[in-house]
Amino acid sequence: MSFSLAITTAEEIVVTERAALLTDLANIRWKHEVGGLTLPGGVEVRSDRETRAALTEAVNWLSNGLMQAPIAWKMAAGWTDLSQQDLEAITAAVSAHVQASFAAERTVQAQIEAQDDLTDFDLQTAFEEALAALLRKSPDG
Repeated sequence: MSFSLAITTAEEIVVTERAALLTDLANIRWKHEVGGLTLPGGVEVRSDRETRAALTEAVNWLSNGLMQAPIAWKMAAGWTDLSQQDLEAITAAVSAHVQASFAAERTVQAQIEAQDDLTDFDLQTAFEEALAALLRKSPDG
């Protein structure tokens, strides 16, 4: 009869914890990234990947004279007509939202990678704090 003894080192535990946290962090970032945003006037805007592609496409079409403003657009709260300026402003806000999501993830990933004891690491709080810090630095934040 043969016995196999599996011994997990403290380093292996940290590597496993770190990998799990990084996977969870990417999920938190994705949920924020595609979760939408509220513009300064209170208008809610979707930020899912399909909407982002449609916004970019509409801005390009307008810029290249392939369509004319106003553009009928379905916002989170319903239909509206957007000028080229409105569409460009919304696209810029969505782009900034997405970039902030990734920048916050990067910040938290660096925090995770710098720590040896991840037992009490609060991932959601770390992400929210990183995002808030980025928004405070932003000219619009």
